[in-house]
Amino acid sequence: MINMDEAVEAWAKITVDKFHEALDEHEIGLLDGDLWRSIAFELARNGGNIEEVIFKLRAYGRFVDMGVGRGVPIGGKGSSAFEKSRKDNGQLHQYGRKPKHWYSTTKTREVAILRLVLVSKYGQKSLAAIEGAFPKIETVNI
Repeated sequence: MINMDEAVEAWAKITVDKFHEALDEHEIGLLDGDLWRSIAFELARNGGNIEEVIFKLRAYGRFVDMGVGRGVPIGGKGSSAFEKSRKDNGQLHQYGRKPKHWYSTTKTREVAILRLVLVSKYGQKSLAAIEGAFPKIETVNI
C-alpha cells in the first residue's frame, strides 16, 4: 500500500501537469515558455512527514489569473507615456486585462481531489485505529 507521503508527492506532480494543461486551455504564454517552466513544487517536511506542499511559479502568472497588471505606465501621470495610453478622463484607450482563472480554479479543484483521496485512503485507517483503541462494548436488550 502506498503511504501518505508518496500519495501527496504523486498528487503534487499531477497538479503541476494540470497547471500546464490550464495554461494551454487559456492560451497563456508559450508552450515551454518562462511561466510554463517556472511551475514546480516543493515539499516542506517536519520530522520526516510532509507538512505542506508549496507550488512555485513566476509572479506574473498570478497577475494573469487575477486580471491585473496593466495600468499606469512607468513615469506615471504627467509623463508622455501616460498621456498616450489614457483618454482625457483617465480611462485607458484599450480596456485592461480580464482575469483568466487558470491558477485559482485549478488549485482549488486539485486540493479538493487531494482531500478526497486522503480521506478515502487514510480516514478509514484512522477510524479503524480509533475503534481498536476502545474496548468492545456489548449491548444487551433489557
